[in-house]
Amino acid sequence: CNPMTSTRVRLIERLRCSSGQSIIEFALIAPLAMVLVLGVVDVSYALLDEQVVTRLTREGSNLISRDTTLADAATAMANMSARPVNFSSSSTVIFSVIKNVATTGSSNFGKNVLYRRYKYGSLPATSTLITNGPGSFGGAPDYQAANSDSDTSLQVTNLPAGLVTTGGMLYVTEIYTTHTPLTPLDKFGIPLPTTLYSIAYF
Repeated sequence: CNPMTSTRVRLIERLRCSSGQSIIEFALIAPLAMVLVLGVVDVSYALLDEQVVTRLTREGSNLISRDTTLADAATAMANMSARPVNFSSSSTVIFSVIKNVATTGSSNFGKNVLYRRYKYGSLPATSTLITNGPGSFGGAPDYQAANSDSDTSLQVTNLPAGLVTTGGMLYVTEIYTTHTPLTPLDKFGIPLPTTLYSIAYF
């Protein structure tokens, strides 16, 4: 028996076993690595889109706080919007002006009421600001409440106490927009956000 031959055979067998083991390990690790890579890509993409939405929302509140009419603010927002925000196809902006009523003896005295409201865009969306009822609002350009002093349905019920001083105003912009994930991460049972939302108070 040639010792060199038996050593060569053992070496070949060992290499074959090692190669098979590597293939099995790769088959086990590859799906987990793929999920991790897809997750990093999609989370980064969503964060980038969320940053765009947040910046635009802040700009909206800044606009309406400087006496820009709600209609003009909507036009300006449409002109400055960038992907993923597109009010004609996949996004909606909701402007709200909240007033703390200072009229002594009125039903809403000292209460935060929805003083103005305008919604612009194509995506079905509802404001997160909760009121006692729908209220009644006039038309363009201000979309002002018909009777903010006495219409108790306009009272906003989910604002923190003391956020608006008596007679003061709070300018709120909310944006909803659709978000299309880049990767099929949901196929792995991991749900991805399909709508992004941001709110800004001034």
